[in-house]
Amino acid sequence: MSQILFTAGYMLFLFAIMWFFLIRPQKKREQQTRDMQNSIKVGDSILTTSGIYGKVVDIINDLFIIEIGLNKGIRVPIKKIAIVGVEIPELTARKSVPAPVAKSEPEEDDEYEYDDDDDDDDDN
Repeated sequence: MSQILFTAGYMLFLFAIMWFFLIRPQKKREQQTRDMQNSIKVGDSILTTSGIYGKVVDIINDLFIIEIGLNKGIRVPIKKIAIVGVEIPELTARKSVPAPVAKSEPEEDDEYEYDDDDDDDDDN
């Protein structure tokens, strides 16, 4: 009888450890994500799960209408669950990359000369 109680207690202990280290942090992250999604308002810059940045222009229930692109002419409806963050994209200009330098023509000495004397031996 005591072995059954020990086994049951051990299983409960393992479940409690698993819940504390795995399930509880996951629930906490889900709650933080829900809170962030519920706090979004018109005018916020967001990041979607597909990596697209946009600006919220309208909210209809759990549907957000966002503007994407630099010309701000494209409006896309997305679900609330597709938003992973409220952040402004870094739109810094790229540093100019110097154009590749063209190789100069090889000098006369660098070219190979082929000796055709071996072909003359077959004719004899």
